[in-house]
Amino acid sequence: MALELDFSKLSGTDILDMAIAIEDESQLYYEQLADWVKKGTNGEAADFFLRMATREERHRQQIVAQRERLYGDAPASNAAKVSWAVEAPDYDAVPNDISLREAFDVAMDAENRAEEFYAGALDYAADDTLASLFEGLRQAETEHKRLLEEEMARLLP
Repeated sequence: MALELDFSKLSGTDILDMAIAIEDESQLYYEQLADWVKKGTNGEAADFFLRMATREERHRQQIVAQRERLYGDAPASNAAKVSWAVEAPDYDAVPNDISLREAFDVAMDAENRAEEFYAGALDYAADDTLASLFEGLRQAETEHKRLLEEEMARLLP
């Protein structure tokens, strides 16, 4: 059963706590994928997933800093306690002998889902401040996709 969410009722802390939780989950997904792929024969794909986990952690830290700037030490909202699974991969479709190209595809799919999630949420923002938060998160995911494309161009023939 999917979580039903009324984005129009979210506060700024809710939005940022949700984004922090999504980045936490994304880091965990990439670490799990790296562990899974290490059991196969492609260390290159495992290293790629570990780099992605590091990027997700860096993005989480940026969002935490933004939350602290905007809301100080306001208590965490319930949004921080929910599993969002926005960037969750289809684990059944990821073989442990995944190629680097396929690993990039898994990551790009996750970044596309995250961008679409924030773009969809933007339509329901209750005010301009909240819309700005969602737009910033959407733009960050767009930038992640651009970085992935650059890395693909560098590493893949």
